[in-house]
Amino acid sequence: METRKVQRTGKSTFIVSLPKGWATKNGIEAGSIIYINQSDNGSLTLTPDRSERDLTMRLDIGSKAGDPLVRDLIACYLSGFRTIEVTSSHMSSAQKKDVHQLVQKLIGPEILEETSNKVLIQDLLSSEELQAERALRRIKTVVKSMIQDAMLALVENNKELALDVIQRDDDVDRLNLLISRQFTEILRSGFIKKEALDPVTARYYAQAASNFERMADHAYRIAEVAVGSEIVLPQEMVDELRRLDELFSALVDESFTTLLHQDSDKANEIIDRVSEIRMSTIAITNGSNAADKVELMVRLVVSSSVERMLDYIQNIGELTINLKHAMAAHEMK
Repeated sequence: METRKVQRTGKSTFIVSLPKGWATKNGIEAGSIIYINQSDNGSLTLTPDRSERDLTMRLDIGSKAGDPLVRDLIACYLSGFRTIEVTSSHMSSAQKKDVHQLVQKLIGPEILEETSNKVLIQDLLSSEELQAERALRRIKTVVKSMIQDAMLALVENNKELALDVIQRDDDVDRLNLLISRQFTEILRSGFIKKEALDPVTARYYAQAASNFERMADHAYRIAEVAVGSEIVLPQEMVDELRRLDELFSALVDESFTTLLHQDSDKANEIIDRVSEIRMSTIAITNGSNAADKVELMVRLVVSSSVERMLDYIQNIGELTINLKHAMAAHEMK
């Protein structure tokens, strides 16, 4: 750690010199603009003026296609690159299809240019528009509706509704990636606008979004069962699923609100309530007519998914408690 002595010039201006190594590394010279952010804990963050050229990635994919190619592109997106130039000595139609399909699933990026050996992707969403709380609120709303509709589709054997639930999973994936990208952007830039999230809160919001996204995956699984089976559920299972539907609706809303308000007391109540609800999954698995193979398969999938979704709600409760204490430590610095 370097130290600097504060000097005074005039009647009201204080001056501190910048470390030469840092200034040289970041191209600082006379007349350069430096952004100064004041944190609540009294610290200052200095950020040099960075051009969009610094956020360009040139990705030579060679013959890479399918999931490996998609993973590389998602990594570039999450890393905050504004421009991604995807190149290959000869890009196949399959590779271009993979790029197009992924871009359609992300929020912000668009394909601006395409040739026989290059696809130029430009992110048109400015960093100021990356609002994690709004995206997290949207994830919560979509996940809640997916759980409700997945259970209703199974109870009513409504395959059209089940297919709609499956399609909504892409919306949750997009929003989850957007929130993760914002967290990376905050860490990378080192500059946070006053109205934006602090890095501590952004980190916990990103973790909460991942838990909501995993809940959506299990709503997806229940919807898949509704699409693939013709079973008429026994009334006792129907009644139990309707009861769980109401419980999940309340838990998803409450866990989200509790996180936003950093209410650790309420979070502990939710965690305790989840432990009590967990006994319901036993009733689903061990219900009547479980000797029927199709019914048994449905019961096992549903009970497993219900258990996992309850785990993720508990996780969000624990994140709330951790966030409250992390913010208390942050404010004491």
